[in-house]
Amino acid sequence: MKRPLIFVQDPNALKNWLTACGTDSKILYDLDHLDERFTVNECIVLIQLSDLSNIDQVKRIVQQKFDVLLFSNDPSTTEGLALFQFGIKGYLNTFATVERIEQALTTISAGSIWLGSDILLKMIQSVTSSQTFENNWKEIVTDREQQVALLLLDSKSNKEIAEQLNITEHSVKAHMHNMFQKFDVSDRLSLVLKIKNY
Repeated sequence: MKRPLIFVQDPNALKNWLTACGTDSKILYDLDHLDERFTVNECIVLIQLSDLSNIDQVKRIVQQKFDVLLFSNDPSTTEGLALFQFGIKGYLNTFATVERIEQALTTISAGSIWLGSDILLKMIQSVTSSQTFENNWKEIVTDREQQVALLLLDSKSNKEIAEQLNITEHSVKAHMHNMFQKFDVSDRLSLVLKIKNY
């Protein structure tokens, strides 16, 4: 996993962040000249956005090609969508659980992005509503996978898909996993994009 560099102003959040990041993490006291102090492809930068005053620093760090996981005291879908346009790799509540932070770090270190479910659904909606797509992708999936995919393209959550198809959420995840392998993707948004461009 990439080395976590932690920039947080809230001491109450720091404990969870340190626990999630492990002993290899480093606390930062400023965000200046990170590219001169650390190797870009070996680090992930965790930044608390106490307000939007340090957003220019975040943009600069993203432009330097660091993976950035942003934390907000009051996260919202609108803010998250705007921040992902800058190129950040993840977005969480400042006071997220240790397990949630660990999941985000693992996902980002593996080369994917970490999206909250609300933001993910909004992004899928924006992709699926923007244009029509061919049905050639249906040839490589089973009938049940096709049903799951169509509901995914309709911006349904795993729970909603399970309810509509009268199957368990575990079954939905299994069908998703199979489609991830067939389309060579690692997340729901990538699957939607792949289906749209198949």
